[in-house]
Amino acid sequence: MIYIQFMTLRKFLDVYKKSLKTKGKSDNTISLYSRDIIIYLEKVDNFDIDTPYTKFIPHFQKEKILNYFTELKNSYKKRTDGVEINKLYRTLNRKLSGFSKFLDFLVREKEIKENFLNGFDITNIIKKNREVISRNYTKWIPEEELSNFVHDLIENLKDNPASYNIQRDTIIILLLIFTGLRASELNKIKLIDLDLENNFIHNVRRKRGVISEIPIEKYYLKPLLLNYLIIRSNLNQNSSEYLFITKNGLAIDRHLVYRAVSKFSKIFLGRRIHPHILRHTFATVMCMNGANISDVRDMLDHKNISSTELYEHVNKIKNKYDVINNFASTDKLN
Repeated sequence: MIYIQFMTLRKFLDVYKKSLKTKGKSDNTISLYSRDIIIYLEKVDNFDIDTPYTKFIPHFQKEKILNYFTELKNSYKKRTDGVEINKLYRTLNRKLSGFSKFLDFLVREKEIKENFLNGFDITNIIKKNREVISRNYTKWIPEEELSNFVHDLIENLKDNPASYNIQRDTIIILLLIFTGLRASELNKIKLIDLDLENNFIHNVRRKRGVISEIPIEKYYLKPLLLNYLIIRSNLNQNSSEYLFITKNGLAIDRHLVYRAVSKFSKIFLGRRIHPHILRHTFATVMCMNGANISDVRDMLDHKNISSTELYEHVNKIKNKYDVINNFASTDKLN
C-alpha cells in the first residue's frame, strides 16, 4: 500500500505500530521503537507529528542515520565501569533494531529502496573499550542486564519464527541461563528425558558421572521448549534421540553451543561471552535471590561446597524449585 501524500506522520506511525503488533512485538517494544523514531525526528527537523509524513522520509537516508548514531554514541559520557559501557551497547543495539524495523516498513511501503541496516554491525560505529570492563564484571551478567538479555532473546525468537537454527540456538542459551548446566551436559540431553508435563529434565548426565533431575522454569522456558519441539518435528531428519540436533538430524556438540552463545551475546550484550559465564550467572543470581547454598551446589554438580560458596551472598529460601520460578517471574523479565 502506498499512502496518500497528505497522511500525517501520526497516522503513518500508527500504521507502523500495527504492523509491529501483527509480527508479535510486545506493547513495550512497540512503544520504544516508535518513541526512538520520534526522538530522532525531533532532533533533525522542525518536528510536527501532524505534518504529512512524506516530509520526513528524506531523513531516513543512510548517511543521516549513521551520523545520528555516531553523534548519539559521542553524547554519552565516558565511564570507567563495565556496567555503564554495556548499558550503552544495549541502548544503541535496541535503537538500531527499532530503526531497522522502521526501514523495513518504509521499504514495504515503497518509500525507500532498501534497508541499509540489515546485517549492520554496531561495532562499525562503536569500538568497545575492553580495558574499562572490570574483571568481576566479565565473570557474570548482572541481574538487570540479564533480564534485558532474556527479553531480547525472546523478541528475536518472535522475529524469526521460521528459522530453525535461531529457535534452537536461542533455546540452548535460555536453558543454560535457567539451569546452570555445562555445555557438555546440555548437548547430551535426550528427547525422551524432557518431561514438560512435570517441568523436569530427567537423567541429565553430569560431568562427575552423577545422574540428575533438572527443574524447568515454567513461565518462559517451558512454552518456548514446547514451540521448539514443534519446529524440530518438522525437520526432514528428526529421528535422533537427542533434544538438540542439526538440520541434518545429527546431535549437536559443545562447540555449537559455544558458537551460539558467542554469536548472540555479541548481538545483544555488545561483547562475546562463553557458556560458563551463563553458569556463573545462574549460580550468582540464585544465591542473590536467597537459594540454599547446598541446593545450588547440587544444581551445579559441584563436588565440594567450597566451590559453590564463591557465589553465596545472602539469605536462604525454602527450596531450589521456588528460586528458579521466583527469579523468572519477576517484573524485570516482562
